[in-house]
Amino acid sequence: MEQSTARTARFYLTHGALPLALAVAAVLGLEHSGFDTWAADACFDPALGNFPWRKHWLTEDLIHKAGKNAAIGVGLVAIALLVASRWKRGLVSWRRPLAYFVACMALGPLAASAWKDASSKRCPWDLVVYGGFAQADVILESDPPEHRRGCFPCGQASAGFALASGYFALRGRAPRWSKRALWIGLAYGTLLGFGRVLQGAHYPSHVVATAGVCWSVALVLYEVALRRRDDQRRALALASSAAGWRASERVV
Repeated sequence: MEQSTARTARFYLTHGALPLALAVAAVLGLEHSGFDTWAADACFDPALGNFPWRKHWLTEDLIHKAGKNAAIGVGLVAIALLVASRWKRGLVSWRRPLAYFVACMALGPLAASAWKDASSKRCPWDLVVYGGFAQADVILESDPPEHRRGCFPCGQASAGFALASGYFALRGRAPRWSKRALWIGLAYGTLLGFGRVLQGAHYPSHVVATAGVCWSVALVLYEVALRRRDDQRRALALASSAAGWRASERVV
């Protein structure tokens, strides 16, 4: 019992407290160190008066549109497998992890979008200094309705960071693949977010905040749907391994 409690505490330290603390520290550091402004300045062309990458085919058509659609495609495949698990015996044991992954792919971006809609922070391209219309970097009550759109965190990146929930979906069944899913999700979310930074749609801190949101959603849903089952499966595997070791000792 004590070992189980210690293991759970260690899990929430390494998967909850530390990652989220790092995300908060990174967001604040990027904002207050001037790095966000430096990044926007680097992507902006004063001579043209705009962000050259804003409508470039690489950032708009490939990274923004096709990149988002690819993530949606992964979610649709997961839904198809979840539906197929009603008839395919080989997928029955994967029903709960698939349902978990589908929920994360939907709720992670939804949470990021909800926060973005409620946010008072502006996008770089909204600011006059970057060819926009707003003097202040926050939404003011005097702003007309069409100019009162929030911009924090980065909704686009959430489509990629939500893929990192594959880490939790596979954690109790395929540990090696779970780590690969984690890095794929983090890399893909960073790519989608970087594309938006190049376009002037977001600051780097917005992208990091999105990673924190999607990770939080994935962690909460993991606790609700999978963690206890994964712990039980791990405990049974350890008990079976120990029993096999003792049997081999008796034979020797």
